[in-house]
Amino acid sequence: MSGAAISGDRPLEAGGNDRLGFADVAARLATSLVDHASDKGLVVGVDGKWGSGKSSLLHLIEMELKELPAERKPSIINFRPWVIGNRDTLLASLFAALSDEMNRVELAAGDATGVSKQKAKTAAEALRKFVSGLGRTGAAIELVGDATAFTPIKWFGKGVTAIGNAVSAKPPEPPLSELKGKLVKALEELNHRFIVTIDDVDRLEPAEAIEVLRLARSVADFPNVTYLLCFDGEVLAKSIQHAAGVEDGRGFLEKIIQLTVMVPMPEAFRLRQWFSDELRRFAFTKNEDELSRLKGVIDFEGGRRLNTPRSVNRVLDSLRFFWPPIEAVGGDLADLVWLQLIRDGNPELYRWIEQYCATNAIMSLGTVRVDKVEKVAQHSALLATVPSGHFSDLTYRYYFSEPLPGADCDYNEEGGSFNLYQLVDEADRNAAIHARRLASPDHYRLYFALTGPKHALTQGDVDEFWEAAKVGASDIGKTLLRLHDVELHAGFGKADLLLERLKGADPERLTGEHCKPLLIAFSNYMDKAHEVRPMALDWVTTLWDRAEATTQVGIGRVDPADRNNTVKTMFEEGEAIGWLTSVMRRETFFHGRYGTRRKPESEWIFTAAELDLIFKAMLARFNAMSAEELLATSRPIDLLFAWRQAGDEDSPRALIEEYARTSEGLVEALEKMTSVRNSSDRGTRSVLTRQNVESFVNFDDARTRVKKLAASDDPLAPRAAKLSLAFDDNDSF
Repeated sequence: MSGAAISGDRPLEAGGNDRLGFADVAARLATSLVDHASDKGLVVGVDGKWGSGKSSLLHLIEMELKELPAERKPSIINFRPWVIGNRDTLLASLFAALSDEMNRVELAAGDATGVSKQKAKTAAEALRKFVSGLGRTGAAIELVGDATAFTPIKWFGKGVTAIGNAVSAKPPEPPLSELKGKLVKALEELNHRFIVTIDDVDRLEPAEAIEVLRLARSVADFPNVTYLLCFDGEVLAKSIQHAAGVEDGRGFLEKIIQLTVMVPMPEAFRLRQWFSDELRRFAFTKNEDELSRLKGVIDFEGGRRLNTPRSVNRVLDSLRFFWPPIEAVGGDLADLVWLQLIRDGNPELYRWIEQYCATNAIMSLGTVRVDKVEKVAQHSALLATVPSGHFSDLTYRYYFSEPLPGADCDYNEEGGSFNLYQLVDEADRNAAIHARRLASPDHYRLYFALTGPKHALTQGDVDEFWEAAKVGASDIGKTLLRLHDVELHAGFGKADLLLERLKGADPERLTGEHCKPLLIAFSNYMDKAHEVRPMALDWVTTLWDRAEATTQVGIGRVDPADRNNTVKTMFEEGEAIGWLTSVMRRETFFHGRYGTRRKPESEWIFTAAELDLIFKAMLARFNAMSAEELLATSRPIDLLFAWRQAGDEDSPRALIEEYARTSEGLVEALEKMTSVRNSSDRGTRSVLTRQNVESFVNFDDARTRVKKLAASDDPLAPRAAKLSLAFDDNDSF
C-alpha cells in the first residue's frame, strides 16, 4: 500500500509496520495463552480505549499463535457476534465455527500435531449432541447435516426441530448435563487448545453484549477453550449496567472476565513521530518557513489531538484525501494539517474556524465590518467550543492564532485569549494570497471544500491577467472587462478584487513593464467598464476608485525615463474620458490647484509637472468636444467642472448656454446636471442644485423655462416635469 492510500483505520495487517511496539507484548501474551492458561477454560479480556489499538494487538497475538510449532499451535476461531443478530443465531454460529475447527483438527491428526483422529472425532460427536440438547431445551436451533457439520437455517423462537430421517427414530436423548459432561471429557482427552477471539464486544447493543458474556462464561465454557475478548472496559461496563440493571457494571464484568490485559498506552511522542513519518511519505513542504510551522503544528496541536492510534490514522486519512487537490494549487501543508487535526478532534471548533475565515474573507473586500459587540460574541463562541483553560498555555495560544487572519494573540495571562477580526496588514494579506494559505481570502475555502470561495478570483483568472500583461494594454483591458462583468458581492466584481490585489503586489511581481500597459488599459477601458455594469460613482468605492489607487502604485514603477510619455499617452489618447476626468479632478484638489483640500505629496498620483501635462492634454480635448459628445460621457457634470477647475471657466459655460438655447438641449443638459440627495424622511431624490446649474446656465431662467415646458403639450413635457420637481426638491434639501 502506498503512503497516499487511505487506510480506513483498519487494524494492523500481516507485514504491517508495528508502530506501537505491540509485537513483543503480543508474543508474551500468545505464549501465556498456550503454556499458562487453565486447561479448564478461560475468559481473557483485552481492555483499551476506542482507537487505542486493541484490534491491532489482537491481530498480532493471532499471528504469534499461528507461528508456533504444530504440537503447540492452537486452533483460532475469529468470532464476530456483531454481524449475527439474535441469541439463537449467536449460539449456532459459535458452535458451527467450533465444529469446523474440530473437523480441521481431525483432518490434521497424525501430522505431527499430537492429536489422534479418534479423539477428535469423539469430541466433534460430543459437540453435536450437546448442541442438539441445547436445542431441545429451548435454544431454538434447527440443525441439518451429519454428526460433525451443521448449519442454522430457520428460527421458531422456542423449542427446536431436529431435521433428519433418523431423528424421530432415535431413542430419547440423555439430559443436557450428561451431554455437556461427555463433551467436557472429550475435550479434556483431546488436549488441544481452541482460542476464540471476539473483537469489539463494547460495540454490541447492551443486550447482545450480555449474551456474548454469558455464552463465554456459562453456556460454552469448555476445557481447553479460551475466549479472548476485546473491549473498552468503561463502555462495556455502562452497557452491562443498562442491560442487566445492575449498579456496578465493572463488578459484573469482573465475575465473567477471569483475566484482563490492559492495552499499553502509546507514548505521546511516539504517536507524533508515527504521524510525521507517515505524513512524509505523501506530502512535502515548499520551504523552510512552511516546514518550521508544520513542526510547531504537530508538536502543539498534534500533542493535544494525536492521543490514540486511531486518531493518528484518521487524521492521516483526511490528509491523504485533502492534500492532493490543495497541493495542486500550491496550498500550505502546515495549515491543512492544523485544520485536519482540529476537525478530527473537535468538529465544533472546526466549524467556528470555517465561519471565522469566511467572515474575514468578506471583510477583506472592504464591503463589511465587524463591530465590537460581534467581536465579543464571536470570541465567546470560540471559547464555548473548547474546555475551560484550553488556551491557558501561551505558546499553544500563539500556535493556534498563527494560521487565522486577523486573530492577534493576547499574551496577557489575565486577558481574553485573542483579539479577533483585527485589520490585516496588506503585506501579510498578499503574502497569504501568494502562498495560498488558510489566511488568504482568495483561497481559504480550498481547505474546507476543495474549491475557491464564491467571491474570489480563480487561479485561471489571475493567470489570464498575467498572460494579457505580456501582450499589451488591449488584452489587459479586455480581461478587466470580462472580470468586471462577474459581480461577486453587492456591486463588487472580480475586477475589483484583482485591482485590490495588484495595488499591493510585490514590485518583483508587478513590474514597471507590467504597469505601463496596465495604466494605458485603464485610460482606454474604464468608461467601457461603467457601460458593461454601471457603477454608483458617488460615495461607494468602485472599480474607478480602485483603478486610481492602482495607478498611484503603478506610475511609481514605470521607468522614470518613460513616465512623461506614459502620462501623455493616457491623457491625450485614452478613450475613457470620464475616468480620466475623474483622475484629473482628484489631482486638481490634492495638488491644491483648486479649493482648500491640498494633500501631502505622498498622496499625489502625479507630480506637479505631470499634472501640467494632464491639464494641457485634457483642456485641448474638452475644447474639441461638441456639446452632444460631452453630454454623452459617463459623468458630464464632472467633466464640466473639471474643465472650469483647470482654469477655463468661460468655455464650458459658453458651450452649454449655446446648446441650451433649444428646449431639447436645455432638457438634456439639465438631466445631466442632476445629483442625488438622501433624506431620512423623503428617501433618495434627484435634485437640480443652484451650484450645478448656475455654473453653466442661468438657474432662475432655466427653472422658469422648464416649468413652462412641463405645463405644455410638447413631447418634452414629461421629462420637463421631472426636472421641475428636481428644481423644487432642491429647496427642501
